[in-house]
Amino acid sequence: MYRERNFIDAITNGTDSQLAALLQSHVGGDPLVATISDPQPTNHSIGFGMTLLQLASIRERKGGNPSKVLIDHGAEVDLHSACGLGSISRIESLLADRPQELNKQVDTYFPVQFAITAGHSEVIHCLAEHGDDANRDLRKVAYFGWEDDARGQNYIPWKPIHMASLWGFDSTRVPVAQALASAGADLDVLSPLDGFRPIHLVSMPNRVEMIRFLVSEGVDVDSRTEKCAAIDLPNEDGPLVGYECTALMVAAAEGFPEATTCLLELGADPNAVNDLGHTAMDFAHKRFWDGQPYETIIDILAHA
Repeated sequence: MYRERNFIDAITNGTDSQLAALLQSHVGGDPLVATISDPQPTNHSIGFGMTLLQLASIRERKGGNPSKVLIDHGAEVDLHSACGLGSISRIESLLADRPQELNKQVDTYFPVQFAITAGHSEVIHCLAEHGDDANRDLRKVAYFGWEDDARGQNYIPWKPIHMASLWGFDSTRVPVAQALASAGADLDVLSPLDGFRPIHLVSMPNRVEMIRFLVSEGVDVDSRTEKCAAIDLPNEDGPLVGYECTALMVAAAEGFPEATTCLLELGADPNAVNDLGHTAMDFAHKRFWDGQPYETIIDILAHA
């Protein structure tokens, strides 16, 4: 019997030998063409309805290469998988015959989202050359565990730059945002997460390299959040309250000295106030997260 969970675990754990053994010994059904029936196969909101190769192309872990194992056993590389794997030649071949595939979704994800998740800036350039829209509407960004629960709500859409911001883990991910920018992405567009813009989204998880990139591209370091048709999340009491918040307020509220210092160096106003009259210092004094170095942030802001 085809045991889906065993295959998913082998892929996400990067255990190629286990995956190969499963492929060789399975009975009933074809795991290479079957689509995942588990609505939440991984810790990110991504994977439902995907083939194993599509999942492996963006969720490989711990040094394994399950995509190669699957391809060696006969899995077909479709456009989504090719974008996750960074296979430009395959992408070119597929789009030459079926350009409409740019708009095909798997678990709501367009091909460009596979490129963003996997960090392939060259794929984004390629897709743009074939007419992909760098400002297309997205329903999920595969970053938060609650995204599937929120899909039925009526909120303003995510954009590719929002996804690139959240997945901008380090300097190697900046080219992904650069590729979207060169394709015409709006770098200051509102997101459905409390009206955050990209600069707020990268300040929230301390993405210093992405902060510097956005400001270098002309984004106002004190760009404000805005009330909009946002995702309705339970437990609204978070580290930040109100609107018209700056990225500095976000960094201070989340407890990140690095982002706080970076934003100040780039000219952020430490005395800016939001619609409720709160400053970055006020949010730092809130000390929302246990274990974060808020005293350091308070000292940084006091000397700003």
